[in-house]
Amino acid sequence: MAPAMAGPKWRDRYIAFELADARLGRDVSQALHAATSTWPKEDRPQLLFLEGRRGLVRCGHLKKDEVVAMLNGLRLRDSAGSIRTIGASGTIRRARLRYFSKN
Repeated sequence: MAPAMAGPKWRDRYIAFELADARLGRDVSQALHAATSTWPKEDRPQLLFLEGRRGLVRCGHLKKDEVVAMLNGLRLRDSAGSIRTIGASGTIRRARLRYFSKN
């Protein structure tokens, strides 16, 4: 008898985003938590860090498109468009090089 098929292997994706105003940084964590509070715990994206106006969120590869859409739709302090995703990567290192370098 063949073993039961497990779901696809979990692969992290790192989504970089930019804030319209660096002062909105404190609101990002609360808004992200509120927007994903009904998601299953294993599917919830995590805010990893903020550097100035840019930040990085980790999620699973199967949820990447959903997280990007959710981030772009978040409203911080009643202002739409205050978060804009700028890209995604499969590793933190590549995301830092690509989206957070001081070039």
